[in-house]
Amino acid sequence: MKYAIGGAAFSGNKGASGMLISLMQNIAHYDPDAEFYVLSYYPKSDIPLCGDAILLNGSPKACLIRFPFALWTGFARFLHLPRCFWKHGAIGKIADCDFFLDAAGISFSDGRDKFTIFNILTILPALVTGRRVIKVSQALGPFRKWSNRLLARLFLPRLEMIAARGDKTAEYLKELKLTNVERFSDVTFSLECSADDQKAADELLKEIPSGKTIIGISPSQVVYQLCSEAGKDYLGELETVVRELSRRGLHCVIFPHSARFHTDKRHNNDLPVLREFAARLAGLGNVTVIDRELDARVLRMLIGRMTLLLASRFHAIVSAMAVGVPTVAAGWSHKYAEVLAPFAMDRQVMAYDAFTAEKALAALDELMAHRDEIGKRIQTTADGIRRDNQRFFERFKTN
Repeated sequence: MKYAIGGAAFSGNKGASGMLISLMQNIAHYDPDAEFYVLSYYPKSDIPLCGDAILLNGSPKACLIRFPFALWTGFARFLHLPRCFWKHGAIGKIADCDFFLDAAGISFSDGRDKFTIFNILTILPALVTGRRVIKVSQALGPFRKWSNRLLARLFLPRLEMIAARGDKTAEYLKELKLTNVERFSDVTFSLECSADDQKAADELLKEIPSGKTIIGISPSQVVYQLCSEAGKDYLGELETVVRELSRRGLHCVIFPHSARFHTDKRHNNDLPVLREFAARLAGLGNVTVIDRELDARVLRMLIGRMTLLLASRFHAIVSAMAVGVPTVAAGWSHKYAEVLAPFAMDRQVMAYDAFTAEKALAALDELMAHRDEIGKRIQTTADGIRRDNQRFFERFKTN
């Protein structure tokens, strides 16, 4: 069968990349002849990264240009006009697919209006061509804002299935009285990594003495911006944490989980924030800064080498749970707590506007005191999630 995947890219946000790669890996287990079309929002950057997948332009500009053609397609199909009248370009390729998988990490959420519009424009060609549209495990809601609630009521019932990533999302969707909602954890828990990925991760840490306790630090441009708007010094608080950990003799590894190496644009790009943070730490011992874009699978293996993680990037947290690394999170959405809840780790989530170095250090100390016990519990839960995720992928079984 043919599958179109939208709302993701191989480059930039490595959470989205991890979802995309995991979908392709696991669907291929059940459908060995699967063909993948990726509606990438970074089509040029993805060319060397896409492997056998066929890239389609899924950038905001391309989706907006495609909008009137999607409306025409819907009208033409309503009139039962021959396919030659509408089946062209990306819309035609999507029309040839059996499924459209929407891999947006969060959608139809109050306060994220422009992203909701982009999500609608992304899935619209699939809807007007009658494709089977599935929202892959993601966070949705809340729907208190009237415009967001209206759009959700208009579009979400038209999807074949919505995978709610956690209890809070399921609760929000229940308010809309939808009948097409199922519960599935994030598909990146099922991301498969190789020995080469592990080797690449080990190479990044080769200068750290063996036996050192390693604390991973994953900063976020999104949290940085929100803190700036709230008058909080996000990097200042992080700096205090790193300096104290370094003083204790612990080694901090600072890395980007969302990176676009050849641009200074900050959307889906933590590198500018990371570099600003690294400048503050210049000359400090027990610190390694990874200033490059890494594959999602290498990042997972890198996180697996950590003793603990302090993260603001959501999918850095997912990777930590997948490999049994206890984590303290500073986030901006209900999605952080709901993904950590099955691990009994949601108590370790701080809202960005409540994030302080004192709270972060206290949380890290608490985790360190019970690190082995917590790590085993996390790993057991993650194994169960991976098994349960197979129920999602089994729907694509072809034999």
